Amino acid sequence: MGLDMYLERTPRFRGCTAKQIVAVNEYFDWKDAKENGSKYANCTLEQWCGTSYKDVPKAAINFYKPFFVTRYGLWDTDHKYGYKSIIEDVGYWRKANAIHKWFVDNIQDGEDDCGYYEVAPEQLEELLNICKLIKQKCVLKKGKITNGYRIENSKEVPIMEDGEYIENPEVAAEYLPTQSGFFFGSTDYDQWYMKDIESTIEILTNVLKETDFDNQIVVYTSSW
Repeated sequence: MGLDMYLERTPRFRGCTAKQIVAVNEYFDWKDAKENGSKYANCTLEQWCGTSYKDVPKAAINFYKPFFVTRYGLWDTDHKYGYKSIIEDVGYWRKANAIHKWFVDNIQDGEDDCGYYEVAPEQLEELLNICKLIKQKCVLKKGKITNGYRIENSKEVPIMEDGEYIENPEVAAEYLPTQSGFFFGSTDYDQWYMKDIESTIEILTNVLKETDFDNQIVVYTSSW
C-alpha cells in the first residue's frame, strides 16, 4: 500500500475530457472482459466499474477502439503484467509526496481525490523548472538520515542510518514542500527527496519532448 502516481497519455478526440476518456477505457475493458467470458463482467457497465453508459461519449468509441491494445506499466520492466488500455503510462512515481502535493495544489484545485486531470504543457514546464531550481540550489551533505521507525515503549523511534541530507532544506520547503499522508512516505529533505526531484526532471523532460499536445492529452492521476 502507498502513494502511487502516474502521468498518462492518449490521443485527443473532439475535446473529450480526461474523465470521459477514462469512461471510454472502462467501457472497452468491460466489453473485452465480457467477450472473454469473465463471469465478473456479466453485469452492466455501471455495476462493473461505477461508470454509467450515458457518460461514455459514443462518438469516441470508434475513434479510440484501435488504441485499445496490450500495454505495460513503466515499473513492469519484464513485461509480466500486461493489460489492455487506450492509455499509456509515461511517468510513474512511488511515494513522491512533494510532487503529488504540487499536482494536487496546481492541477486538482486542492482536491486530493485520486481523479484524472489533464495537465497542460505549460504546467509541466512550470514543475520542471521548479525541480531544476531545487537541484541547482539544494546542497546534499553526508550525515544521519531517517530510514523508517521502530516501536520502543509504545512510542515510534526513528531508525537512523548513514546517508545524505539537504543542508539548506528551506529552499526545497519553499518551492516544493513535502506532505504527510496515509502511506505517503518520508517527509524529510534528504537524498530520497532529491532522487524524486531528479526522477521528475527526467520524466517531464521526456514527456514534453515526445508529446504532440495538439493531438495528445496528458493526464495526472494517483492512488493511495
